[in-house]
Amino acid sequence: MTVPPSPQICVWEVTLACNAACLHCGSWAGRARPDELSTDEALAACAAMAELGVREVTLSGGEPLLRPDWPEIVRALRGHGVLVEMISNGLSLDAATAARIALSGIRTVSLSVDGDAPVHDRLRGVAGAFGRVMAAARALRAEGLRVGAVTQVCRPNLDLLPVIESGLREGGFGAWQLQLTMPIGRCGRDLAIDPSQVRRVVDFITDDSRPDRLPRYGADNIGWMLPCEPALRSVVRPTDRAFCGCQAGLRVMGLTSDGTVRGCLSMPPVFDEGNLRQRSLREIWQNENGFAYNRAPPAATGPCRDCGFVRLCRGGCKTLAHAAGRGLGENPYCARIAAPEQAGSS
Repeated sequence: MTVPPSPQICVWEVTLACNAACLHCGSWAGRARPDELSTDEALAACAAMAELGVREVTLSGGEPLLRPDWPEIVRALRGHGVLVEMISNGLSLDAATAARIALSGIRTVSLSVDGDAPVHDRLRGVAGAFGRVMAAARALRAEGLRVGAVTQVCRPNLDLLPVIESGLREGGFGAWQLQLTMPIGRCGRDLAIDPSQVRRVVDFITDDSRPDRLPRYGADNIGWMLPCEPALRSVVRPTDRAFCGCQAGLRVMGLTSDGTVRGCLSMPPVFDEGNLRQRSLREIWQNENGFAYNRAPPAATGPCRDCGFVRLCRGGCKTLAHAAGRGLGENPYCARIAAPEQAGSS
């Protein structure tokens, strides 16, 4: 099994503490873990990531702004030459916090926006959350920061995507990532869309018919191997990205707030690879038997077995495949499988 030389990207859950109560939370966020990394341990993790070759780190949570030493973490990463972005729910992001973000060295912040005001507030479990996230976007823009939006596409907001886009455009957001809500963590299967509805999301993202469309792209848990790839994945035209299979444990890794390493932060604990308190990051990453589900993926099963793209796609998003319950060898959320009559269209 080939061991990649280094991960390029790390998504770091710096705390599990959160001031929202999202119905679709994939990690049961709310309270901080009792054993989260100390400041010294977090700074050591920053050095270890840089030494291993990590180029980009996205601070996530929970809500990363609820960790008091987040500016120290950002400054440490930037001091090692690592680019840093942040994903926030915007609930505690006022003008003063936006100024601290700008001073820390972060240049891009993505805010979670999941509907119009009623739907967003209901999904986030906080009255007035929509107004606060829009205020956060204004505060960030006032500091000269790039502001993006991330939307979890689920049953309550599937029909609202054009409405959400209008709100984001009015709010001054520069780009928009859409990803599928997955039935993991606190999120029940009743919130996740049906596989047969994935093509609707793909078509919305790739629709270039309106000149005023907000630049948008799909996360890696949407679509796969359609003729519209890589337009589906790219916010830049001409296209700048393409799906080349799940990158968990290959180019991407996740780090939880207690120092646990996973191939992807969305994955459940069954995919944990080790903890920084017991082994170094390099030892975990370079373990010849580590991340086996993706470095030596299982044989394809079901419709994936007979697909001509299986050697490249390798079953799409591994977290989504696991959540769908059919094993990692097939993925019912593949748009080619769920809507075969449309698979040859752009």
